[in-house]
Amino acid sequence: MGANVAVLGLPYDSTTVTRPGASHGPRAIRDASSHFSFGAGYHFDYDVTISEHLKIVDCGDVDGAPGRAAVTVERAERALDELYAAGCFPVLMGGDNMTTIPGARALARHLDGPMGFIMFDTHLDTAPDIDGEPLSHCSPVHRVLDLPNVDGSNVVLIGIHGAANPKYEKDIAEEHGVRVFTVRDVDRLGIDEVARRALAAASDGTAGVYLSIDIDVLDGAYVSGTCGPEIGGLTGREIVRALEIVAAGPICAADCVEVAPMLDASGNTARVGARLIIDILAARACRARDGHPLPSAPRA
Repeated sequence: MGANVAVLGLPYDSTTVTRPGASHGPRAIRDASSHFSFGAGYHFDYDVTISEHLKIVDCGDVDGAPGRAAVTVERAERALDELYAAGCFPVLMGGDNMTTIPGARALARHLDGPMGFIMFDTHLDTAPDIDGEPLSHCSPVHRVLDLPNVDGSNVVLIGIHGAANPKYEKDIAEEHGVRVFTVRDVDRLGIDEVARRALAAASDGTAGVYLSIDIDVLDGAYVSGTCGPEIGGLTGREIVRALEIVAAGPICAADCVEVAPMLDASGNTARVGARLIIDILAARACRARDGHPLPSAPRA
């Protein structure tokens, strides 16, 4: 039986406007995944042994082109095209949040219909460009909105907060009808309700959903090893619970970005990134165990 999940690294952070270091994220997440190997693939929270239902292959890293974002994006998209042709569910590990741009573009191209998009992030990331560069870690949501089969009503951002979100990015989100759930919304509604509303919006009339996790959505007390940490973010319990709901939906690709291990001597941020990826795969394994179809893009 061939693989049905493919892990792919994009060790690239040349577009960051804050602290560098996310280019080391894929290696750190891989290393941190050994922290969870003692359970031999069993996830207690989901009561599922992932390896019994998913065959996972590590495809290594995309060879980024230093200082050339467009070339790097093109290389990542080509690699993802091969994974879709092989019938795999891709999991991208960044790298800065530019990682999401080739990830979302590739899925949108392979879906037979509209694409939904859910991103956990502190920042709106709707900037059209940064000093003329459209392929920036500040611009993934705008590049998603540019896609011909994406409507703003199917784009959802969870965890937005803090003093590093420009007013014009908020205006762009509102102009396109993007659903924004702030940390204050999480406080008011509860994470379960936010996650359910997010999944309903992203999956409404779409052929599949792209899921992105910027690790800085978590409070800086949980993840100090990221390029733009903020206080007042989501708690570990909140994102774990949110993923239990969201990742059980029609997710056809996922990424985890902005892990910068050299900014966290404890290694905890990378372990959090590894755990969140494992949770996404556990939710997918539960679908297979329970006899539900696994959401995926059609083979090329």
